[in-house]
Amino acid sequence: MGLNLIKNENIIIVYLRGRLDIHKTEEIEKEINLLLSKEKSSHFIFNLKDVEYVSSSGLRLFVSVITLLRQRNKQLILCSLNHSVRKILDVVELNGLFRIFKTENEAVEFLSKE
Repeated sequence: MGLNLIKNENIIIVYLRGRLDIHKTEEIEKEINLLLSKEKSSHFIFNLKDVEYVSSSGLRLFVSVITLLRQRNKQLILCSLNHSVRKILDVVELNGLFRIFKTENEAVEFLSKE
């Protein structure tokens, strides 16, 4: 599959797209885990601008990544969520678990101050 990402100093921005259902999430999870094993000193931003749907497996991926990053004193930020993805996080009451920013620039600016 090949993740679309940008590395900027200690911030990695991952651009996810489409439907994060069980099949697609499995592929993404393998790639994210490889990236996490290589980038132990980086914060992560998941840009969800092009994500139309997140299933429970997609949510599990987010929770797994944030848990690992917190153990390293690093952060996972979600940005550019559309209305339906934001609503999914609201319904399952996970919106309080994640830092969420409207734009990628806001997320990068926040992490640059960390």
